[in-house]
Amino acid sequence: MSSAPPSLRPPGSPWRHAAEGALSVATAVAAMTVAAWAAFTVLGASAIAPVSRLVPTMVSMAVGGAVTVESSPSAGSTDAGGLGGLLGGMGSGGGLSLGLTGEAAMTPLTLTFLGTTVLAIGFFRPLRRRQRPAPALLWARCGGALLTTAVLLPVLAAMARGTARLPQSVTERFGKGASSEAMSRFGGGGGGGLTQGLSSTVFETDAAATAFLGLLWVGAVLALGCLAARRTTLPRPLALSRLQLKWNAVTSTVTGFAAVLCCSTLAVALLAGAAALTGRDQAAKAAGLLLLLGPNLIGVLLTAGLGTSWEAGVHRLQAEGGGMLGMLGGADRGDAAGADKSLDIGGWSGAGVPLWLIAMAIVVTLLTVAGYVASARTPARTARQESEAVLDRHAETALRMGIAVGISALLIPLLTQGSVRIGISLMGNEMGGMTAGLDADPGLSALTGFILAVLASYAGSRLHSRRVRRPGLDPHRLGATSGRPAATRSAPRVPSDTAS
Repeated sequence: MSSAPPSLRPPGSPWRHAAEGALSVATAVAAMTVAAWAAFTVLGASAIAPVSRLVPTMVSMAVGGAVTVESSPSAGSTDAGGLGGLLGGMGSGGGLSLGLTGEAAMTPLTLTFLGTTVLAIGFFRPLRRRQRPAPALLWARCGGALLTTAVLLPVLAAMARGTARLPQSVTERFGKGASSEAMSRFGGGGGGGLTQGLSSTVFETDAAATAFLGLLWVGAVLALGCLAARRTTLPRPLALSRLQLKWNAVTSTVTGFAAVLCCSTLAVALLAGAAALTGRDQAAKAAGLLLLLGPNLIGVLLTAGLGTSWEAGVHRLQAEGGGMLGMLGGADRGDAAGADKSLDIGGWSGAGVPLWLIAMAIVVTLLTVAGYVASARTPARTARQESEAVLDRHAETALRMGIAVGISALLIPLLTQGSVRIGISLMGNEMGGMTAGLDADPGLSALTGFILAVLASYAGSRLHSRRVRRPGLDPHRLGATSGRPAATRSAPRVPSDTAS
């Protein structure tokens, strides 16, 4: 029986693996917290709400949580002059009962990327120099990570609540909208009193939903990491499973390219932050936004090249029905200050070329390089495997790459889009408001992504084969001298490096 190399450490105890799994989650949340704090500090968000409350709110949103907003109790009513005198007995304190409700759903993918990267490194890297652990030890490691997530995220969500003041640009839009114009006709004093009464809001997140979505996030990272991990000692049933042997090359390549793209946005954010130190306000805003939404911009660009329709816009909400509220919400609909605005991002033209065409060229180039890298990481087939295979290795790599890109084309728009909704209610009935957001219509982007990925990655795989071919040597049959797959023969040297 062969002994393990002396350079490898013992696999460790279950308690040690559970502690390391818990530490990986805690470190990931800490990294997300630091990045959110830096972004809000650069943006000067302390003028809106305490940063100590905004940071846990943004971390909760990074794992899928949503934020709800409502009027501050101190601003729940305001004096509306003549109309308030008419209906004084119906409102609290002798005035109209005005309220504000809303919600914000957005995923700051920079924070999600940082948390995912730190979690994956902290979870898998300690296994690199260890002997092959038993499956029970890996389960203990996962249990420690999931248990810490179930405890830590609800605590953060409970801290993600406080009082904030709406930006002046938002309150001015309310002040110039149809509802405040109608209020002024009844002696309400115009938008000034309205905006003053609705400027203070209370925000909070749902702790239960944040914990549930956070557990899904951690579970997805660990499951994908078990497929994409390279040069990591995993339990033998997992390291030599058919799923890991077939999909490791593609998943590691796709996740690696995604990491490089997200790191590029972080690098630009750091450069913008350095420029902000010279007193450039625009650079400071760019740095703060990239520290929160950099990968969101990358996701919009890449999926636009696959056919996803993106629209950014601001829309007014009008009261439905007739009566006094319908008149208040529907008055002066032609006000230019509150007109709806929208932008078709994919159709935006830069230098005379539509953005979707530029994005498609970028996507095809990336997929060709990804096919080249995935082919280099795919283990060579034996002569028996080559004869029994339905497709050649290039077609198999291209097919798996197409499936991975097609799934990504459906998931990225769901993670990238966001929306904000704010409504104004009068005596419990909504009379107006506004919505703003970035909406996506995937359409046939999954099919388009699948086709482009198959063609481009097949070309990249063929390119790799032509480059490594030497006279008298076929790199596809390097494993023909042994009855075992190349990945299995290399297991004693690097136990779970199935993609080398």
